[in-house]
Amino acid sequence: MKTMKSVRIKPNPAGKDRNRRGQATASQLGAEWVDLKNEGSVPVDLDGLSLYHVAYSGATDNGTWAKVQGFKGSLGAGKVMRVHSGSGPVTALNPADLVGADEHVFTYKDNYIWNNDRGDCSALQKDGESDKFDKCWYDAKPPEGVILQRVNGKFVVSASSMATAGSRR
Repeated sequence: MKTMKSVRIKPNPAGKDRNRRGQATASQLGAEWVDLKNEGSVPVDLDGLSLYHVAYSGATDNGTWAKVQGFKGSLGAGKVMRVHSGSGPVTALNPADLVGADEHVFTYKDNYIWNNDRGDCSALQKDGESDKFDKCWYDAKPPEGVILQRVNGKFVVSASSMATAGSRR
């Protein structure tokens, strides 16, 4: 299970800040996502694996870990599972939000998950364990519509993701 890693994230899809809670469509919510990859050479049993992020309750709050999603099933060696905000369905997603992932799952929460005004952190934890075995964070105010790539323990803007975002404008 510890071969699972957060490898990419799109925390600020185009138009997100104009589509607050209760007003976003399935495709808008689904355009916010994180990719989890099995970097191992054998399938991983996902039962008991959970995805977390940092949730804030106020302007001065330092944030606390909040569970985003628990998983079941398995993920093949080298495969990528994309966790989309919202309830789907996959057919409601924009084609660009399907590229690069082998499986697509949804949070089944009809609101955006990832923070933009403050940084956030994608973390994985096995149920019953006290520590998160994979953490990867990004800075506040990520560019709109850009996919951030993991470099060590931080999600960063890559030159190719900025070029792709620029071509959509």
